[in-house]
Amino acid sequence: MRASPGLILVVEDEPNLREPLAHLLRLRNYDVMTADTAESALDAMQGRQPDAAIVDLQLKQGSGRDVIARMPSAVPVIIFSGMRSASGQLERLRPRTRLVEKPASLTWLIDELGEMLVSGATEQAEATEYGSHGGTE
Repeated sequence: MRASPGLILVVEDEPNLREPLAHLLRLRNYDVMTADTAESALDAMQGRQPDAAIVDLQLKQGSGRDVIARMPSAVPVIIFSGMRSASGQLERLRPRTRLVEKPASLTWLIDELGEMLVSGATEQAEATEYGSHGGTE
């Protein structure tokens, strides 16, 4: 059995999007936590910190913004939303955040997430290597 490439938090109130997305992530060996409200997402984060998140901003109960605000800045976030202007503001203000507008291919969305995780791991490894050399070359 292959090791998981990471724990992903999916925050989406529409089950017809949340469930297929979670299923596709699991097929790619990700561990997945799902939430349909901001409160349930924040509760899930109390137990385990995700490696990345896919968050809808406009939930029936609460706001995805609350979830994103509580997410450490090092954690990649994909805003999966139809609210382009509000999403775009968050994308500019928060590091490691991308907007994917609905509707979008779930497979493409997962590919974007994978790229964000890989680039984050590369940046972290480079920072560690730089620090171990005392900042000199």
